Amino acid sequence: MPLGRINEALQQMRLAEKADPLSPWIQANVARVLVSAGGNKEAEAHCLKLPEDDVDKKWCLGWSLLGQGKLGEAVQLLETSARPDDRGLLGYAYARSGRRNDAEKLAAEPSSNSFAQALVFAGLGDKDRTLEALDHMADQVGPFRTGRAITWPAFDILRGDPRLRILHKKVGLPE
Repeated sequence: MPLGRINEALQQMRLAEKADPLSPWIQANVARVLVSAGGNKEAEAHCLKLPEDDVDKKWCLGWSLLGQGKLGEAVQLLETSARPDDRGLLGYAYARSGRRNDAEKLAAEPSSNSFAQALVFAGLGDKDRTLEALDHMADQVGPFRTGRAITWPAFDILRGDPRLRILHKKVGLPE
């Protein structure tokens, strides 16, 4: 997945699911790959298989709902999450649903990390700030997490931007 080879990643996750269909970790990761592949309805079904107390459940459902265009439902769900990692996705959902001020406030929170900011800025359609935040994130987390992050549909606004190739090169990912 970090290499952008989404179809191959999905094939591998389907094999893992066949081997261990009850694993929450596998269900969450199948959903992650499906979201990147645009299979949001199917991703939602995998998210719903996660236990209620699974830390990834709201994040997982939030992505799948956003991908299905269910912005209101995604916002409502993500607003109930106490997990700090879900704040960026909430900011993205705010931005996509027209709540620019709420999105900007989340991006400006002191606890907001570079990935959260990149999501918010992508939701706002701001390529420059999105790339700046991703570049900062790459310095912090390295190639695997950077490569995986830029497969998310939120960053589709960057496809074809030559600066994305520069980011790939910076962290050692193939173009």
